[in-house]
Amino acid sequence: MSKNGLYLRLSIADGDLGNDNKDESNSIDNQRTLLVSFLQDRDDLTDEYIEYVDDGYTGTNFERPGFKRMIEDAKTGKIDTILVKDFSRFGRDYIGVGDYLEQVLPILGIRFISLNNNYDSNDYLGRTMGMDMAIHNLVNNLYSKDISKKLKSSLRVKWKNGQGAGGKPPFGYLKDKETGVWMIDPVAHKYVKMVFDKAIEGCNTSQIAYYMNEQKIPTPGRYNKENGLTHYGYNQKIPESEVLWDCNMIRTILGRYEYTGALVRGKRHNIAVGSKVTRKSKDKDVVITRNVHPAIVSEEEYEMAQATILFVKKPDYRGSKKFPLKGKIRCGNCKRSMGISESGANVRFYCPHKMQTGKFSQCSDEMVTASVIEGNVWYALRRVLQLLDAMQVEIEEKTTNLDSIRGKKIKQLEAESNVLKSERLRQYEAYAEGIIKKEEYLIIKQQITSKMNNIQSEIEMLTHLSEEEEAYKNKVATAVELLDGEMQHEKITQELADATIDTVYVYNKKRIEVVFKFDDILMKAIEEYQKGEKIV
Repeated sequence: MSKNGLYLRLSIADGDLGNDNKDESNSIDNQRTLLVSFLQDRDDLTDEYIEYVDDGYTGTNFERPGFKRMIEDAKTGKIDTILVKDFSRFGRDYIGVGDYLEQVLPILGIRFISLNNNYDSNDYLGRTMGMDMAIHNLVNNLYSKDISKKLKSSLRVKWKNGQGAGGKPPFGYLKDKETGVWMIDPVAHKYVKMVFDKAIEGCNTSQIAYYMNEQKIPTPGRYNKENGLTHYGYNQKIPESEVLWDCNMIRTILGRYEYTGALVRGKRHNIAVGSKVTRKSKDKDVVITRNVHPAIVSEEEYEMAQATILFVKKPDYRGSKKFPLKGKIRCGNCKRSMGISESGANVRFYCPHKMQTGKFSQCSDEMVTASVIEGNVWYALRRVLQLLDAMQVEIEEKTTNLDSIRGKKIKQLEAESNVLKSERLRQYEAYAEGIIKKEEYLIIKQQITSKMNNIQSEIEMLTHLSEEEEAYKNKVATAVELLDGEMQHEKITQELADATIDTVYVYNKKRIEVVFKFDDILMKAIEEYQKGEKIV
């Protein structure tokens, strides 16, 4: 039986609690009480409900865990009605809310009720939600934008006063757990100072990275991991042996004005209210407040170090030429994206991590041409196509034979079930005519019903197995059709690469591994088949 879905949402960022967070009218408890009371007073709605709560999530977008779970339950039929206190609880993006009310929920067959707006989608069947409701949603959206502007203005005032220094401190600083103020890390700040000193001496970023690795200075990520700190990123996919200083780390440290003791805020901004996409802010919009926390370097030292990287362009590892495997090629050792070197028509790939870390890295320093990589990938694709072709023939034969066997078994089981149904009816008639007593009838009925349930379970299991095999057969057929069709071009096209290739790991010219995009089930089947097949 389907249930009602009660959606509750609260966000201080949206101004849902008013001034000083004292307005309880929008609290989660208040929303819950209001909706449950409404359910109990309605004869056309059941008392059963599932609760979905998003406490602390803005309504300007729909990236909320409770909301997503509710929509998934709506898709699977677990709920058939959604109730909210008002439209703003559901969302403050009036276009998004309108899409849900007029398109998504009607398609799913979901009834939507907003108490305070006196809105019930059953009253609008076959019609749009109406001008008054559209205006109400628009007001919610504008209100959210107004709140966002006020919050940004409030933050900028705090930043200018040196407040709000929280967030993740850069390498070399620790954050006071009580005040949130940045303090100097007694060990790490020496490494930061070392980087600036080498830059002032005239060393470039490559030379500084080489020096730090030579002195066995831990990278920011390694240092923080070893000391139980989590405020600096650390790529766990990189082998421990390849956690080394490189030019990017040096460039990042030398570019942090915060090391002069200044608070730098607003370097990036969201492109729209509720959006997670950010852009670099204009210089005039960045708020810098000096002497907020202890300095590691002076402003003069910072400016002198900047001269080292001022005219050094950050390397572009993407390349400009069209290459279907671009973005998919990684170093087999460090797992980082490989760089592209272009000279005329010649395109070669190299490991930029090796280039930056030199002898300290175990990555290969070979430059592998695009033609070598494409050749290996093409061979791997042809090999997979051969395997899939052979598998398809066997799967067709196996599925046909099993379908025939299962079909006969299901017919046999259905016949047995029909016999039991007749027997159960005969026993009921015997009980009704007084031939057997009620207690005896109930025992016999339970035994027969149990046998029928077991038969039904076996029928469902056989049907499920047939469906799974059919789906698997279709997966193989689809993969064969895709590969066979695209490989008629006799080259790796962008469409072929995007559809089939996940990653290409290059260890050296003689060792190149291809990871396909096929799902786990299909890849496992290919691997198992490959172990036993005899195709040359």
